[in-house]
Amino acid sequence: MADKIFLPQWGMGMQEATIIKWLKSEGDEVKKGDPVVEVESSKVNAEVEATADGILLKIREVEGAVVKVGGILAFIGEEGEVIEDDGGLKTESIQDQDIKINKAKQNIKVQVTPIARKLAKELGVDLEKVVGTGPNGRITEDDIKNYSPGENEKSSDDQISGIRKIISLRMTESNQIPSVTLTSKIDVSECVKFQSDLLKEWRKEKIRPTFQDIVAKAVVKSLIDFNIFNSHFVDNQIKRFNEINLGIAYALEEGLVVPVIKNSQEKSLLEVAKEIREFSSKEKKGFTQEDVSGSTFSITSLNSTVVDSFNPLINPPEVGILGIGRISDETQLVSDKPTIRKICFFNLTFDHRVVDGFPAAKFLESITNNIQNPKSLVEN
Repeated sequence: MADKIFLPQWGMGMQEATIIKWLKSEGDEVKKGDPVVEVESSKVNAEVEATADGILLKIREVEGAVVKVGGILAFIGEEGEVIEDDGGLKTESIQDQDIKINKAKQNIKVQVTPIARKLAKELGVDLEKVVGTGPNGRITEDDIKNYSPGENEKSSDDQISGIRKIISLRMTESNQIPSVTLTSKIDVSECVKFQSDLLKEWRKEKIRPTFQDIVAKAVVKSLIDFNIFNSHFVDNQIKRFNEINLGIAYALEEGLVVPVIKNSQEKSLLEVAKEIREFSSKEKKGFTQEDVSGSTFSITSLNSTVVDSFNPLINPPEVGILGIGRISDETQLVSDKPTIRKICFFNLTFDHRVVDGFPAAKFLESITNNIQNPKSLVEN
């Protein structure tokens, strides 16, 4: 009996994926573990592998089709083997060819890039009325932007889908965690000065240092001493990690993704900054599953907004997240003289099932000390 290739589920909340490109054709010989098809789910690209050795007998879904998790993508078996599909044996009759043609016509309706599909829903564009200019008539983001609907087509009810649906599911799960948020107003004047001093030093690397770079490195240094925050809580068990995989919440037009700096404890401040810059370059082509998997602690920033303080939500199954507000000026008395200082609110949310308030406060204090002594972040 032929082996089936199913669409796997990568991560909680994944409901479906779009077939981007078949890497093998019908009749090709494949080995178990060979990449067979590239799929995209909410800005995450991944390859589905062959489940057995044999011949790729049948491709069940065309490029551009949207497939539910657990759906059959293809069949692998011996050459000439008859495929049992949809509850019965199929032969190459005229009737079967008609079915395939009708199925292909149905799939044409979903030959839309995920970004274009989301944008169309946001703008209320009827995809059946858009002419695609991409490969095989696939509808692209530009096709949606360039489409001019009639007055009666300019609005519609928004539906949650794609990455927004995943975010919704994760936030619902996060809200079920008995969490507490501690907020601290931190004088970051020395850190801002240090950031300015790095400009000249990093110029040859063609990288402009940011406040987030320094915060990321400060958090990693503190996680080494407060390992309980570098853990997952699953099935009432705490799993601690020696490797610090720092997630950086990254804003896309349609929502948030959390790409990960792997083994960040082994990387310098400059190396951390370089990886964060790589996230920007990956936004257009899409993050891979490897890019967004395995975070053990996360940070999220509203530093570029007008927000001072907020309540960041934990990214399950992690046990903590640090939220960074904007930097603002505040007049303080220094040696009895009014002095303008740079102030930033740091917001630490933690899972109270795993961590109590006092150790959480000490962890936040450790991060504060690192931020206020930024030169320690580049010392060997």
